[in-house]
Amino acid sequence: MQSAVAPRTQLAGAQGRRAALPASVPRRSARAAAATPTARKLCLAARAHASPFRDNSPATATTMDSRLADSPPATPAPPAEPRTKSRVVVLGSGWGAVAFIKNVDPRMFGEDGPYELVLVSPRNYMLYTPLLPSAVGGVVSENSIVESIRSLMHDKGRYYEARATGIDPASRTLTCVKQFCEVCAARMDNGADVVHTDVDHTFTVPYDVLLCSVGAVSATFGIPGVYEHCWFLKSMEDAQKLRKHIGKALEQAALPDVTPEQRKKMLSFVVVGGGPTGVELAAELHDLMTEDVAREMPHILDDVSITLVDGLDSLLNSFHAEIQTYAGEVFNRSGINLRLGCKVTAVHVGKIEVQRKDGSADVVPFGTCVWATGIAMHPLVAALQAQLPAEVQGSRRGLLVDPNLRVMGSQGTIFCLGDAAVTGATTKTALPPTAQVARQQGEYLAALFSHHRLGLQEQPEPATGDLVPLPAGAKPFQYLHLGSLAYLGNQKGVMDLPFKTPFLKTLRGYLGGQTWRTLETFMQISPRTRWMVFMDWVRAAMFGRNVSDI
Repeated sequence: MQSAVAPRTQLAGAQGRRAALPASVPRRSARAAAATPTARKLCLAARAHASPFRDNSPATATTMDSRLADSPPATPAPPAEPRTKSRVVVLGSGWGAVAFIKNVDPRMFGEDGPYELVLVSPRNYMLYTPLLPSAVGGVVSENSIVESIRSLMHDKGRYYEARATGIDPASRTLTCVKQFCEVCAARMDNGADVVHTDVDHTFTVPYDVLLCSVGAVSATFGIPGVYEHCWFLKSMEDAQKLRKHIGKALEQAALPDVTPEQRKKMLSFVVVGGGPTGVELAAELHDLMTEDVAREMPHILDDVSITLVDGLDSLLNSFHAEIQTYAGEVFNRSGINLRLGCKVTAVHVGKIEVQRKDGSADVVPFGTCVWATGIAMHPLVAALQAQLPAEVQGSRRGLLVDPNLRVMGSQGTIFCLGDAAVTGATTKTALPPTAQVARQQGEYLAALFSHHRLGLQEQPEPATGDLVPLPAGAKPFQYLHLGSLAYLGNQKGVMDLPFKTPFLKTLRGYLGGQTWRTLETFMQISPRTRWMVFMDWVRAAMFGRNVSDI
């Protein structure tokens, strides 16, 4: 593995001779003043003059040459010892990856264990994605739903903060890129701000076994204008940007010279997608407007509109039919406009074009449009799929895996889990791309690696052709559905339970909302985030949301 060598720092500053600094000038200011090119040359010249090894006099040069001639030849460095451990590289820091590193046996991945663990991800934290809509609404803080990857790793392995750009299954190497920041100085003589340049630093990480858990990206289905005019909600950065945008829209709408037409346009929020993310975002926006904006800015409340658009005929289509009907009733009573059975055909500035099932077209205006309509294959996964045999990799959603989550066609050297993996032969038999599935897959692989030793062989196994064969007794992955839940606003929620008893199949209403809040609190990543989310609920209930900090 190539070592990461920091690039040379480049200094830039004002031209001209630097005046002598008085003794009262702080040391930091002196360093900043010394960052000019002229001063830098003077410093280098002085350093060369003061060093005996930089003296260019003939006598000194002769002495140094004689010393080098008389010295014994340098002893060559001993060859690197071959690795005795199987290197397991985990790619990603989402649900599947974190479940794996939290549940592996430390003795297997410790100093005396048979494995060497490396985790690579551009995001040095685990994000609790189900509460992203609550973060947008200002109920929970962004810091409450993230946990440091390094604190989760403990002493089990190493972590590299970098973005993977390529996977080579033939040489079993991972190509990564990390931006290096070359900082010039904190302050220049001419009063300029910090000057810096980002450069891409590329390195490779070899692996014996790779666990691919990079997730997926938002699907736009090739609809024009989505990337240009819509907001997304897949990451913490998305939530922060959307939250600030909503705050700006509220403040702009409250200005005295804004016309009623402009105000209605600014305060029209459209959510595309009737799944859990879209439904919960619309519910959080409704609570924000009716509870906090109504208290802080009552004069703009009548101009607020929230619209949810979906191509299906009901909300929460993956839930029980009773829950789908109930969710629609709650939204209708809350004043959320439902445009169901409408397929988005194009997105323009301030409006989206939709087509109904009868073929008629319509236009939905908006000031803010959030796109929450499903997932597509990650570019890194698509590039890896192109290198594998086409006869075993034909899915458009992700990498096809066998019952033990091994990527088909990878000779057993690559496992895949989470949204990047497709577990069934058809779309109907494939597991849903949910956090619950990814978490159970991570726990399964942790048990597999902890109870068995999966190592790289020099030659493929004759029977299967695998370089990393499965050990005897390895059981296939079995998914256990524990139910689904969603928040509908007004303290109401729904739960789709996996029980066969009729009166235990669903839970809805106020009890469902409190159960949703309790489970979302106790399913947090760590005790720290669990406590912080609980305190966020208490703060919001007692004091409301801080509208000025949205």
